Amino acid sequence: MKALTIDGYGLEHVAVREVPDPQPAPGEVTVRVRAAALNRLDLWTLSGALKIPHEFPHVLGADGAGVVESVGDGVTGIKPGAEVMINPAASCGRCEFCRAGEQSMCTTLRMLGEHMPGTFAELVSVKASNVFPFPEGFTFSQAAALGTTFITAYRMLFTRGRMSPGEWVLVTGIGGGLGVSLFQMARPLAGKVFVTSSSEVKLERARAMGADGTVNYREEDVGKAIRNATGKRGVDLVVDSAAGGSLEPSLRALRKGGRLVNAGATAGPKVEVDIRRVFWNQLEIIGSTMGSDADVSDMLRLVAGSGVEPVIDRAYPLGDGVKALERLDEPDLFGKVALEIP
Repeated sequence: MKALTIDGYGLEHVAVREVPDPQPAPGEVTVRVRAAALNRLDLWTLSGALKIPHEFPHVLGADGAGVVESVGDGVTGIKPGAEVMINPAASCGRCEFCRAGEQSMCTTLRMLGEHMPGTFAELVSVKASNVFPFPEGFTFSQAAALGTTFITAYRMLFTRGRMSPGEWVLVTGIGGGLGVSLFQMARPLAGKVFVTSSSEVKLERARAMGADGTVNYREEDVGKAIRNATGKRGVDLVVDSAAGGSLEPSLRALRKGGRLVNAGATAGPKVEVDIRRVFWNQLEIIGSTMGSDADVSDMLRLVAGSGVEPVIDRAYPLGDGVKALERLDEPDLFGKVALEIP
């Protein structure tokens, strides 16, 4: 089969190559991939920054959607021909966390495209429990985009963040796949949704999508701006994937007893926080990673019921995979980048 692979680290090592077709092991299904969605994880993997040993050529890609091609021994309830999206997080199913239904806390959690061959290929084999039917009317590119970012966003907002209808939410860094997913999933239930960005174009687009307030963090202090916009009250929940120097202003944007949920460190892993603000205002700082099987199912029901459709920034054929990866780093990116596979 054809697959977008790396045979070393660096963008110059990315190419479409012929690799062996995967076969489903017992308990697995093989999916003929029709579309795959890109994440920053793909850039970290191909850079070698994750320090994970890979067997080259290594197939990139976490997210995908397509048609079940074949099923392994012991698989029931899934038949060839079913249209599915893929949960890219592979859990062991045996540790105490998996047995408690918290698969994203698995002690040996692995990701497609990161620790194992990924979805930028004509075929991929995954555990049967990792495929889900997607909402009717979605394109394969939209279904693929429901993977990493929408699963992560759902867990951040509702499982870890405990968001209730009517609460006020701040989404940091609108524009990338996760930021847009967070906004889209919060908007139908939130009383108010505020967003930040350094791009006026992205802020304007967020306003057109229904943002109640926007802050250019290059020009304004986020904490002060949000407090001014909320009558000094602050928001109930901040959902953040940047960390770094942006975390402290985000904490200042919270009301007393508010929660900040973080799922990334694109602005840097080192954070300086005034702990007095945390204990005096009884704030919560909560970590979140991917989602459980229940989170995936609940996310799909919310998406189908609310009419949310993933924003596809641009779609490329598999042969233009290098261009698609480069697109992830372009400043005007808004939404998800997809690869379409005939």
